[in-house]
Amino acid sequence: MITKDIICITCPQGCIIKVSGDPEKGEIASCEGFKCPRGKKYAENEFVHPVRILTSSVKTEGASVPLVAVRTSAPIAKELQMEAMEEIKKITVSGKLVPGDVIVENFMGTGADLVASGSLE
Repeated sequence: MITKDIICITCPQGCIIKVSGDPEKGEIASCEGFKCPRGKKYAENEFVHPVRILTSSVKTEGASVPLVAVRTSAPIAKELQMEAMEEIKKITVSGKLVPGDVIVENFMGTGADLVASGSLE
């Protein structure tokens, strides 16, 4: 059994939530220290399967700026972040982009798109 202290980020209170269980099996034995149901859900998800929105930038071609900001449209598994950054390094964009434009659909099979979060004229 593993015990982790997780700082909740769902609101400004920043509860320190102690979660115990077996994250490999997706089992939670106890969850203490949360002040709201959202905190409990966040801590349990963070314990079993942490996810993050990935933000980065990609190279441009034929533009006045060398890079444009990008992000995933939804959180992806935390353990994929470094591999995702390696994939992002291979991407070059050109033409006009506005925030929200999809650069790569279903990025790395995660179900999340890689979208522009900056503009490119």
